Amino acid sequence: MIHLNIRQKMILWFLFYLLFYVIYGSIYLRDFKIFKEDISHLIHAGKLSNICLEIRRYEKNFIIRHDEDDFLLVIEYVYEAQQYISDLTNDSTLIAHPQHLDELKKYLLEYGKTFHAFKAKCIPKNSDSECSPRVTLRHIGHELVRITDRLVQYEQKKMTDFVSRFKVLLFQSIAIFILLTVAALALLYGTIIIPLKSIETAAKAIASGTFRKLQLPPKHDEVSSVLHTFNNMVTELEEHQEQLFQAQKLSSIGTLASGTAHQINNPLNNIATSCQLALAETDIEQSPFTVQMLKTIDQETQRAGAIVRELLEFSRAQTFSMQEVQLKTVVNKVMHLVASEIPAGITVEKTIPENFILNLDVQKMVEAILNLLINGMQAIETPPGSVTITAVAKDNQAVITVKDTGTGIKTENLPKVFDPFFTTKKEGLGTGLGLAVVYGIIQKHDGTIHVKSEEGRGTRFIITLPFPHKTPGIVG
Repeated sequence: MIHLNIRQKMILWFLFYLLFYVIYGSIYLRDFKIFKEDISHLIHAGKLSNICLEIRRYEKNFIIRHDEDDFLLVIEYVYEAQQYISDLTNDSTLIAHPQHLDELKKYLLEYGKTFHAFKAKCIPKNSDSECSPRVTLRHIGHELVRITDRLVQYEQKKMTDFVSRFKVLLFQSIAIFILLTVAALALLYGTIIIPLKSIETAAKAIASGTFRKLQLPPKHDEVSSVLHTFNNMVTELEEHQEQLFQAQKLSSIGTLASGTAHQINNPLNNIATSCQLALAETDIEQSPFTVQMLKTIDQETQRAGAIVRELLEFSRAQTFSMQEVQLKTVVNKVMHLVASEIPAGITVEKTIPENFILNLDVQKMVEAILNLLINGMQAIETPPGSVTITAVAKDNQAVITVKDTGTGIKTENLPKVFDPFFTTKKEGLGTGLGLAVVYGIIQKHDGTIHVKSEEGRGTRFIITLPFPHKTPGIVG
């Protein structure tokens, strides 16, 4: 079965309406043309009828008064009628029944001859009873009036029939128009209004804090596309809510870490100072074990101090100095810094377009990408392996992907990778603050970062950063 989308359905209904209007418009135009012809025929028939009535009127006047002017007017009207009939005969569209004209023309010719005979024979004698042309004249005159009256009545009947037929056609067209409109409204309600109502209900649920996806219809049309987009929006809102929660958690932990680090830092400094003094006063030959323990204390104190400094750095409110810079320039700096840290058997590759210009704090972004690259290299426990950094444009955003071929991350650990102090590295290889710092840096750049990983199949960190403006040559 063919499934039509809303645009195709609207086009189809438009074509139905267009076909409806074309058909009925053509019928109306044809009927109005006929109506116009009927009016023209009625006018011509009426004019002939009036001429014949004028002929009969002046005929009676002449019979009564014997006035030469009346005679001349009768002859003039007869000639006018004959000339008018000739014009109508030459154009068949001017009158409905040309045979009536032929009959009328014949009677007019006889009438003219008879009227002349009547004048010649009857007027001098002044005796109606002995004048045979008068009887013939009366008969022909009656026929003239009868024929023209019949023409007029015929044309009037045609117009009456047209009006009746037009009423039926008008009611038919109105009924079909109503049916088409009702069908269109039903289609509109079923395919657009009901889905929009469901979207409205879901939107209200989202406003109240309940994220609920809509069930997609089996049909693939514009509404299905809107619902699919709405569900994508719900997914993104859930992700952004999670990111907001993560940011709030980082803020809370940062505040706690700041106070804790300050409290620990002073005792650590005292321990380190005391340890160094003790080392200076102890003879290594007399007390080698004591010296060894003091050195261990000093090393661990230094390591604890480094952790405290990281905590202080993590919790400190950092200022960002943004500027428009080529992403490739930032990545090149990272590659330069990481070059000496790349283990044997591991390759680091980059694919960054030249025209990706972003609004960045160069130092902070270098720190973020460097962190991800180092994490990627450390995740490859057994070389060979590779770490790649790529960038593509999508929806006016730069999508930066840092991918490694390492051991991957367990599914249950994925939601925690950006938590402060969470780490899967061996003891002594990290504090668990690196990815939390990266997360904070990306957030400050109005971007997003998320991770995709399968245990044993590597990890991808995906960063999205907005372009400050449409960069020529970039298609999102």
